[in-house]
Amino acid sequence: MWFPETTEQLCEILRRAAETGTGLVPLSSGPPHLHGDSVNPEAEIVRFDKMSRILKIDRKNRYARVEAGVSFGTLLPALAEQGLRANHPFFPRADKSVTASMLEREAVLVPKYQYDYTDPLLTAEVVYGTGEVFRTGSAAGPGPVEELKADMVCPWGPGSIDFLRFLCGAQGTMGFVTWTTLKAEIKPSESELFFIEAEEPEVLSKLAAKLLFKRVPDDCIILNSAAFAAAFSENTQQEALLKGKTARWILICRISGYERRPKERIRIYNGYLKDIAASYGLSASTIPTGAEGLEAFIDCRLGDCDRSDIYWKLRRGMVREILFLSPPSRTGLLTTMLEDRTKALPRENVGILIQPQVQGRAFRIECDLFHAESEKEICENCARETEQALFAAGAFFDRPYGELPSLVYQDDPAGVQALKKLKSVFDPKGILNPGKLCF
Repeated sequence: MWFPETTEQLCEILRRAAETGTGLVPLSSGPPHLHGDSVNPEAEIVRFDKMSRILKIDRKNRYARVEAGVSFGTLLPALAEQGLRANHPFFPRADKSVTASMLEREAVLVPKYQYDYTDPLLTAEVVYGTGEVFRTGSAAGPGPVEELKADMVCPWGPGSIDFLRFLCGAQGTMGFVTWTTLKAEIKPSESELFFIEAEEPEVLSKLAAKLLFKRVPDDCIILNSAAFAAAFSENTQQEALLKGKTARWILICRISGYERRPKERIRIYNGYLKDIAASYGLSASTIPTGAEGLEAFIDCRLGDCDRSDIYWKLRRGMVREILFLSPPSRTGLLTTMLEDRTKALPRENVGILIQPQVQGRAFRIECDLFHAESEKEICENCARETEQALFAAGAFFDRPYGELPSLVYQDDPAGVQALKKLKSVFDPKGILNPGKLCF
């Protein structure tokens, strides 16, 4: 196991590994490692625990530059002190690496300010399998980073190649990222949460897309009752009390006011929200049915990370995730298929989150199968069969973990060939997370 403290040390580790043919796998988050992308019995671990500095927070230009080991538990309060907020995933683990989350394109809570699937990731420093250092986008200028006059927030380039996109979703097979620059947003001075409830997810996904087309909400997420109960409770007892009391599907959205006339802005957007919801036969309320009195608690959780001893997805012991992208036109169909395919499992153990992304141009759907260790095989078989059916129906698995790469890549031989050619350039010895994806 390796613990580099600087980029130079990481370069030396990779050069030695290339000489000896030793496989390496990066690890920047704390346990549990649910996806298996950082678990590789054929490789030695390179841990980024000692590369955990917040290098810069720039409120004027709204960005932060952080090393790979910086977690959400460290970054979120640091940004809040500067009057900023991160566009982070829904209630992530406190020890989850911010860089790893962004590279894996995890769903973010504020799709209104997401302009590309790589957002809020801007630029990065990466060490390739040859031990060479490279910086993407406007951070790619010559000389030390501290001497660059560029603001390092343009993610494209250098040249006509988008190197940042090349690294996203690669699971450490193309290079090890040492630091990233992340977009931040101004923290609202005032905000108001609304809950819109329905019996079917399709109407809520259509509503969310319409609201984002009008750029009304900031935070925007749809949860089924099982996911709502699990996320917005502190223990199994509270979770059990919530189950069965809330609506079957709930859209949570936030209306925000900032430094200039925040109350007036909230009042105007409040009217937009209620009018658009009414056009779908729905109503927006500040009080969730069956969870009265939890409004402030829900508000806090949306803006924070999970700092509890037991991660909220693991109260039953284990979780099997099904993760995919859907176009707005097929979100309702694929979600219904997801429910049908998992109906053999207890309904209260199947949590589903639907998150609009890139201003509502797509939806990230996440299904969490909560289970005990004794139920692992049943859940795994159910998840595998469900993924195959969803893939055939048009679901896009852009984050293929475990056995999924064989399903995802089998129909794209030309793409696989191109990826292997790039792999031979940036990792000629094949030492970076060997055996993952199509390598």
